[in-house]
Amino acid sequence: MNKNTVKPFLKWAGGKKALLAQILKYIPETYNKYYEPFLGSGVLFFALKPKEACLSDLNNELINTYKQIKFHVNDVINKLKMMKYNKRFYYKIRKQNLRNASSRAARFIYLNKTCWNGLYRVNAKNEFNVPIGRYKKPTICDEKNLKNVSKVLQKVTIKNGDFTKILKKATKNDLIYFDPPYTTSHKNDKFIEYNSKIFSLKDQKRLRRKITRLNKKGCKIIMSNANHKFIKNLYKDYCIHRVKRRSLIAADNENRKKVTELIITNFK
Repeated sequence: MNKNTVKPFLKWAGGKKALLAQILKYIPETYNKYYEPFLGSGVLFFALKPKEACLSDLNNELINTYKQIKFHVNDVINKLKMMKYNKRFYYKIRKQNLRNASSRAARFIYLNKTCWNGLYRVNAKNEFNVPIGRYKKPTICDEKNLKNVSKVLQKVTIKNGDFTKILKKATKNDLIYFDPPYTTSHKNDKFIEYNSKIFSLKDQKRLRRKITRLNKKGCKIIMSNANHKFIKNLYKDYCIHRVKRRSLIAADNENRKKVTELIITNFK
């Protein structure tokens, strides 16, 4: 297998594909274990393909999907091959409440590939409620890539949980990439409104405290975050790099204007 052919198998709103080239500029030449506690589509992980890694997220369905790709990829592929892209089938799958782990993973990938913009959103009852997207012919099952992803994940630790617990064993020279949920629209403190139930300012402060402890341990830290005065003040003692990328959320290309984000490191 040519590892260069392995790519993320999920789309992810807020994913860092558009920012990847700029993040890679700050990756240190050497590091020990790699941690990514806000996994999403794992764009940076798949670009680096580190020898030792711990991938984690608070989203249980997301982590189940990674685990099923790691351990039962053929089961997931076989289920995906039976799925089709049309409105009736989409809403039928969306309403399902499955118990079988590989079936849940196939459902997760299917919805991710066919919903609007790869957005993951649930209602108060924890039910996925994103509408169907408009595609000509979405790739629901990329069998070759899924099998390659499975091979890459064999030596990777995959965990479901909050970053504070996941990073307890992180030590000197480990590389940790943080990509907490945030918005790139900051007018009228929309940053605060957007994150009130997703990743609040209280959570941002909690993350800052954890980073302080990791920094003292000698860990190498890279973070993507919003270009917001609150964040810049929170990390004023760190190296803050302003970078621009095109917005990926707008429905049409004309409204996908360039936005400024931050890459924050504890090294130059």
